[in-house]
Amino acid sequence: MYFAVRALPVFDEGRFLAPFNDFFEAVLPFAGFFIALVAGLHLFCHTSVRAFLFGRGRRPDVKTAVAAGALMFCGMILASVPDLKYTTVENTDVTLILTNLIFCLMFVWIQTTTEEIIFRGFFLRPPYGNKIPALPKGLLFAFISSLLFMAAHLANPEVQSLPFGPDLILGAASYFVGAFFLYICNLLIGGMEAGVVMHFLNNFYCFFLVRAKITAVETPAIFVDNAEAATGTITFFSELLIYALPLFYLVIKYRHRRREG
Repeated sequence: MYFAVRALPVFDEGRFLAPFNDFFEAVLPFAGFFIALVAGLHLFCHTSVRAFLFGRGRRPDVKTAVAAGALMFCGMILASVPDLKYTTVENTDVTLILTNLIFCLMFVWIQTTTEEIIFRGFFLRPPYGNKIPALPKGLLFAFISSLLFMAAHLANPEVQSLPFGPDLILGAASYFVGAFFLYICNLLIGGMEAGVVMHFLNNFYCFFLVRAKITAVETPAIFVDNAEAATGTITFFSELLIYALPLFYLVIKYRHRRREG
């Protein structure tokens, strides 16, 4: 799929879809992964994607997941305030903005859900069967899966652009922090809907609303953060701020559910 996108003339320089070259090179392979995962879950795990994500016979708590996602989105906006002086309008073409919105809504959820299944799902379900473990039993698997998620993103230019030293370490660790919080949010809600919603909103924000100048996927976002490279320290503590509100909210919901149970 990656090479097919590079070969298609519709993405050539000067064509309308040229600004989406990076986007489709990134998301289309995930469409293949997603199809393979759906088939694999059916054939080898004897379950559907829905049951794998949310549990058999369990009704997903969509309202709580969306509320947690909205709080995370607010945290992303707050975390971006220090970079406002570097942020400029990148795209004012209404047609291009609407096209990007449609593509993001169509494909970003495939990419993020695939990552959730790989990096969270297989570490939530197999050790405990159909039931997601209660805290603190799942912390070991949260640690392992977050290490793998971090390792998979070390080649990103957001990390590679950082100078060797504490900034590089903290920049890489920011991926671990985000993945760890997503895992814990899933444990708290009792399914994977929190991770699915929050991961989608995170990537939607980066692909559609505010794109970093140094990024693995360049898209025709509305705004661009022109900072040469966010220091690893700022990125690390931004992750803590971004997930603090949804985590606090889900802890309250978790404790309330435990008292009722």
